[in-house]
Amino acid sequence: MPSVAVLGPIVLPLVAAAVIALFGFAGLDLGRVASGLGAFSSLVALVAVWLPIRSSVELTLGQLGFGSAFDMRIDAVTFAFGLMIAAPAAVLLALQPRVWPQAVVSLLALAASMAAVESGGVVLTAIAGGAAATLAVVLLDTEDPRAPRPSWAMLLAGWLALSWFGVLLQVRGGTAVFSAVPVATVTGPLFVLLAASAILVSCLFPWRTWPADLWARPSLRAAGVTIATLYPLGFYLLIRAYEMGNGRYPHELFNVALAAIGLLCAFAAAARAQAAPTRRRFLGEVIPGFGGVALTAISLGTPLGLAAGLVLLATASAMIACLALLPDQAGIGSLVTIAAAVGLPPGLAFGGRVVGIVASFEAGDFIGLIGLGAAVTWATWMVAGSRAIGLPGGRGHPLVETFPKISLAIALLTLVAGPALALFQAGFANPVAAEVMPGSASLSGGFASIVTVSSSLPVVTLLVPLLIFGAIAYAVAGVSAIKAQAHPPLFKVPAAASIESMRAAFRSLRVPEQYRSILNIKELELAASGANPVLWLGALVAIGFAVTWKP
Repeated sequence: MPSVAVLGPIVLPLVAAAVIALFGFAGLDLGRVASGLGAFSSLVALVAVWLPIRSSVELTLGQLGFGSAFDMRIDAVTFAFGLMIAAPAAVLLALQPRVWPQAVVSLLALAASMAAVESGGVVLTAIAGGAAATLAVVLLDTEDPRAPRPSWAMLLAGWLALSWFGVLLQVRGGTAVFSAVPVATVTGPLFVLLAASAILVSCLFPWRTWPADLWARPSLRAAGVTIATLYPLGFYLLIRAYEMGNGRYPHELFNVALAAIGLLCAFAAAARAQAAPTRRRFLGEVIPGFGGVALTAISLGTPLGLAAGLVLLATASAMIACLALLPDQAGIGSLVTIAAAVGLPPGLAFGGRVVGIVASFEAGDFIGLIGLGAAVTWATWMVAGSRAIGLPGGRGHPLVETFPKISLAIALLTLVAGPALALFQAGFANPVAAEVMPGSASLSGGFASIVTVSSSLPVVTLLVPLLIFGAIAYAVAGVSAIKAQAHPPLFKVPAAASIESMRAAFRSLRVPEQYRSILNIKELELAASGANPVLWLGALVAIGFAVTWKP
């Protein structure tokens, strides 16, 4: 495999964006066919580079300066996260109609996000990630400037923190390349900076943030692409941190702290979901819920936990496309989507949660208590799902951007794919664990079961009968047995109103009149969303060159 093929997943959507823009300026809109082809070409190029050899392919294009190389690489981690990013984005770009400027910005955002996970070093990842964040803000504002969107300042703060982390690595260790960073360089204070960057990038907080707020927009075309291209990147950074630390974080307390943060995020999402007033509001908490449980599993520091986290992130990636295409109406589509989201057996979410809880118990000590908390959180999600069936749909979205049959197919695929969990682990998760945790014992069990330290989970013989039983039960009962009646929430979130009031008070703070011309973040964000995307791409490249150049 020629090393230049590494550029395919990045260059092909850029070429498609350029072609769409040229025809668009000429007055001809190529439509979703061209944007879909551009996005799927990135996905096909990624698979074509990795699958034939299943080994790292690297390309070095020179130096950025001061030890920072322009290094691009496709390995197991890149392949896993590239699939999570490109697959839902390609489905949405191929199906949902959008005007050509939005298609161009969407493809640019996809290319930037793919460049972030293909970058071989920290600084280049920060530059590409900052570009993806900026393009996401531009995309959301071009669609509807009054609808909810993430703060550009907050997103960029995460990537600037990662740039700072990369520069410190270069100064102290001589390199910021993921696979070459000296283990002793990633000290506790530096890791805190990296973890803070990851949390800001994916907004892993226990209160309602943009991964949930975007689903309340009048249109979900830009929302789906934004969440698909941005949300996985924070988890990517935490997994690369294992590679820089030779399979572990600097101290076990970091594992415990991040696992606790993930559990808190997951339970907070479940608490909001079980008290949601509409089904769309419930579905808005699905991705943060998956993210919290995945963060808990990844932070365990074991190959089994890492595998569970990747399964959950992959399921969340499929659910992003499913939720963006799902109409706000009752029926079999909503029912299957809710079942797949809450982890009903025998779905992938069910298998990932079971493996994650087992991994937390095997980790022992305090992390075992986190496993108990994960079980309680899962039970809360089950209650929330049963209540969501009877909730009103929500505000509704344009029929032209909803595809009920495709959404149903995606949800059904994640629900029936549980028996293939061992196969998924062997082909998707195990290579990632081997890449970033080289000193750990590899997972085994073949394609029919998952073998852990203390037990064996026969996924095929356990989940196939459950799948058959569920199909028979649905065939007998049908949709008519579902009582579409809203039930009261299990409990009210006591601090929800206080948190929202504090957030509103914080957002209402104003800079004194004499300093507003230089410290007006809102005006800066408006300038970012109104500027030419090429200008901001060039500015971010210039920033990266400035922080790495040495005369």
